[in-house]
Amino acid sequence: MRISKLKISQYKNLNKVDIDLHPSINAFTGLNGMGKTNILDAIHYLCLAKSNFGRLERNNVMLGKDFFRLEGAFVNMGKKHDIVIKVKPPRLKVVEKNKKALKKIADYIGEFPVVIIAPRDKNALLESSKERRKFMDRALSQTDKTYLNSLLEYNKILKQRNALLKNNDFGNIDTLLLDTYDKRLAPLVDLIYGKRKAFVKDILPDFLGIYAEIASESEVPNLSYITRFDDNNYQRLVKDSFQKDIILKRSTVGIHKDDLGFELNGKSLKYFASQGQLKSYALATKLAEYSFLKKVKGFEPIVILDDVFDKLDKTRVKKLVSLLFKENFGQVFISDTDRKRVEGIFQAANVEYKIFEVKEGNINNSSKINFTEKGTN
Repeated sequence: MRISKLKISQYKNLNKVDIDLHPSINAFTGLNGMGKTNILDAIHYLCLAKSNFGRLERNNVMLGKDFFRLEGAFVNMGKKHDIVIKVKPPRLKVVEKNKKALKKIADYIGEFPVVIIAPRDKNALLESSKERRKFMDRALSQTDKTYLNSLLEYNKILKQRNALLKNNDFGNIDTLLLDTYDKRLAPLVDLIYGKRKAFVKDILPDFLGIYAEIASESEVPNLSYITRFDDNNYQRLVKDSFQKDIILKRSTVGIHKDDLGFELNGKSLKYFASQGQLKSYALATKLAEYSFLKKVKGFEPIVILDDVFDKLDKTRVKKLVSLLFKENFGQVFISDTDRKRVEGIFQAANVEYKIFEVKEGNINNSSKINFTEKGTN
């Protein structure tokens, strides 16, 4: 799968960007704050109909404007798809596929799978259980419509349940309505729990193999799904938590409390891992997500590397690049502040690439297209 053409209008600091893309590697270079990451985020938005960096759509609109528009010409399994996304906050959001507006944006998720690797992954995955759940949810939502719809329904009912708890006065709550919510949540919990557990089991071998390639072989990492539903069902747990929920005025039981356990050499990663180990762990986790998407979808997802080379030591950069081309990763998008570094990395790897110089939200048209003498595509 690849994007052959990209058009961006009024997205963040990008007023008008119109570029033809290379089918393998596209690098965006320039100083910080010029718009490199915003271009990558626009690509992410075209793939998943949302930004990778925030939920408030008004923050994605260029200052002084009231809407943004993204266009991408996708090629997948020999078929061409023209995608247009138009957003005018706070309510208008339209996704068009081949000039036809989609009725449900949720049906679009998974059409064009994507994996993004960014410097913030290291801290986000380590420090936030919400981010770890999002890691599972993002991969599963791109491959399983039943999972995505169940997750959306779960979150909607959970919001209603929490509103009921929050508005109760001195424990005077509508227990019949609360019970109705719990009966609707129970089968959703079972489904989401089962698919998450299977997902972690599925990616574990790839994760272990990738970590071994980019880190020390003497280190033994592990991923585990942390949940209360291995030995209990939702109805029993939620009944036991009734008084606690009333006091705290929120739902304390559910798959929104589940987590991923990160370990290294039998100990929690959080308390002792070095910066290098954390970087290797984050990379291995994201590359395992890529392997999962590729296996389930039957084609290569798009890969976005946002300012990754600047944050990795030379050894990890070399191993990451080796993995990218060893596995034939398909189309890759990269941002970096150092043009010479990017050129050196991919010339050494003997692969074709296209490079764009970004300055103040614009592509420098005088920027040359660079190719190695012997490309692999």
